[in-house]
Amino acid sequence: MHQFKLTEMKTNLLYAPESYALAHAVSADLNTMKGTLAWQFAVIFGNFEELSKQPITVGNVAVMEHQSRFIYFLVTKENVYETTTYNTLHAALICMREHMRIHEITKIAMPRICCGTDGLEWRRVKQLIRTVFAREINVEILVCSHNQTVTIPPKCQIVEEKGNILNAPQDFSLVHSTSADFAMSSGIGLHFKCKFGQINELQKQNKHVGNVAVLKDNNRYIYNLITKERSHEKCTYPALYYALMAMREHVEQNNVTKLAIHRFGGDIDRLSWLRVKNIVEFVFCNNAVEIIAYVYDPPEVVRRRSRDSRSRSRTLESMVNRMSLSRDFP
Repeated sequence: MHQFKLTEMKTNLLYAPESYALAHAVSADLNTMKGTLAWQFAVIFGNFEELSKQPITVGNVAVMEHQSRFIYFLVTKENVYETTTYNTLHAALICMREHMRIHEITKIAMPRICCGTDGLEWRRVKQLIRTVFAREINVEILVCSHNQTVTIPPKCQIVEEKGNILNAPQDFSLVHSTSADFAMSSGIGLHFKCKFGQINELQKQNKHVGNVAVLKDNNRYIYNLITKERSHEKCTYPALYYALMAMREHVEQNNVTKLAIHRFGGDIDRLSWLRVKNIVEFVFCNNAVEIIAYVYDPPEVVRRRSRDSRSRSRTLESMVNRMSLSRDFP
């Protein structure tokens, strides 16, 4: 006898415990309308290069894995302008069930799937889910019936400026991303470390990926977003999203209305600033927060010195090579 449990809860699907796989519906063209749940998933989890390699056809399911957690994209219609039918949803649920069976997934969270813009009746969809899962596999399904409403346009205002974030006005709290080991041995992290220090205090807070460590600096805060475990690793969009969500909670509790951020995702992380900006707007869409995103452009004299230094290094390397050759071939 298979154990089946379906629980409905008024919570955001994206807040579901990490022990739960996540599922939502998409169109075969993977296009989304800004502000919808599908758009939120695309911004946070969407790895379209990986998804495009899979058979994305109506009635099928595309799957990606993030830190041992499966994300299911139920393909229920051809394009974003069409409407899902009970038949296409039924077929996609069966495909997802079989993937869950193979990989022994016993917990999954989903919204009241296709009951928003697609207009399906939750009563019928709920019965469909029972039909697909109840007698087939042991599964616990968490249905999240409340999703964050994304205000379009967002209430937050993001202004991009050239300059050093450390020169931001004193009434702006500062935000940057770092690793859980707080190495901060290069880049903007090193500048934060040199100016604010207190590494021991940060380590005492015992924060991990997807969280935020906070320092007080007079009348403002220094937010250290934990987006990876080690400094040599790469930040991911989901880690950045959850770290920003943790920061937003602190921002709301402490009435912070002005933030200065360093444009996340550069250097070794190789994140798209456009996608990062979408995540920031999504997180703070209902907060009247003024945000300055700083792009640091080193002074020309620094760049020239750097080029001159590289040129001298290449010249020295060439001289060493010629000396080595002359010794080998007299």
